[in-house]
Amino acid sequence: MRSASRRFLAALALSGAWALPAGAETVLGPVMAEVTFKTRSADLGVGYTWGNGVLTYGGHDYPFEVSGASAAAIGFSFGNSVGKVYNLQRLEDFTGTYWSLSGETTIGKGVAGHLMENDSGVRIRLDEIRTGGRLAASPSRLTIRFLPVAKKTGTDSHATKD
Repeated sequence: MRSASRRFLAALALSGAWALPAGAETVLGPVMAEVTFKTRSADLGVGYTWGNGVLTYGGHDYPFEVSGASAAAIGFSFGNSVGKVYNLQRLEDFTGTYWSLSGETTIGKGVAGHLMENDSGVRIRLDEIRTGGRLAASPSRLTIRFLPVAKKTGTDSHATKD
């Protein structure tokens, strides 16, 4: 089998991993958090994905941005994703570079799934609704960075005036 065919089959198999039965999720590690993404992807051979999201962990919401590249894709699509985060032991382990093999065929509106993992062993499984026109079967590399949290304004009852 040709190398490109093997990569395509691997991408399809990994993309289907999002449909794991509930009992099989333990293979990914313990569910520690939930995540939402809003992303856009533009591709012409090599592609670029960007967007933002929110990690819900320990009862708190942490906004983040995501950006990265993919190979062997063409088109444009945007989507909303919801997912689970596995094996997250510390908040700082969430950020970093995630790798995935993914496949997408979107014409108009479609669904997709992604399974991503970073160097800290954190895994994200996403269920996604995409809109646009895009064909992709490629490795992807996405970087997640937390956004700065705006400080609350107002009066502090313990503040002193000069």
